[in-house]
Amino acid sequence: MSPHRIQHSVITAALDATDGNVRKVQKFISRHRNLNTLMIYDDNRGRDQGDVTDLLDEMF
Repeated sequence: MSPHRIQHSVITAALDATDGNVRKVQKFISRHRNLNTLMIYDDNRGRDQGDVTDLLDEMF
């Protein structure tokens, strides 16, 4: 456990709670200046890569 992991968990939970509203989370919790940083957290919330991989597996 580290401060960064705690911050990551809180940001991810806030994104879940706000249905991925990165602007709200940026303003009230994360304080990241660059919205692209929060987009990385948001992208990691989903299972998009795994879903696409599963779809491709079904094709072959």
